[in-house]
Amino acid sequence: MEKEAVANTSSLLFLAKLKRLDLVKSIFFHILIPKQVLEEIFSKNKPENIVIKNELREFLKEIEVKQLKDFTLDKGEKAAISLCLEKNIKTFISDDKKARKIARSLEIETLGLVGIILHNLEISKITKKEALKLIEELIKNGYYMSSSLYTKVIQVINT
Repeated sequence: MEKEAVANTSSLLFLAKLKRLDLVKSIFFHILIPKQVLEEIFSKNKPENIVIKNELREFLKEIEVKQLKDFTLDKGEKAAISLCLEKNIKTFISDDKKARKIARSLEIETLGLVGIILHNLEISKITKKEALKLIEELIKNGYYMSSSLYTKVIQVINT
């Protein structure tokens, strides 16, 4: 189990929508969240905000970013990658293609929702049936996945 990671808005919201923050808890002790990400999350009053609010101060920790780097990203992703650099945190949880590419160019590992689900399947925290159901629920909740990625993920789950 790794010590901590930094997360951006969409990944946290999808996990909260599914009420499955436990999937990240099986990988990390803490998730650090820049103030800007929390502002994005709480800017809209949604049911999943309650799930996130309940985890604040325990598993999810709000952190002030001292120096925001000038990446061409939205402010939440910019703050999250800046926080990884500032605190020397090796993992960035994000599903944003551009943000992941920038993070990897800075030698920060990236982990998305599919990776989180597959990791939990690998360590037998969830079954193949649960993994498939989670992928379907993500898509139903508006998560975009290309058809080629979907095919690969289903193959990995079923092997």
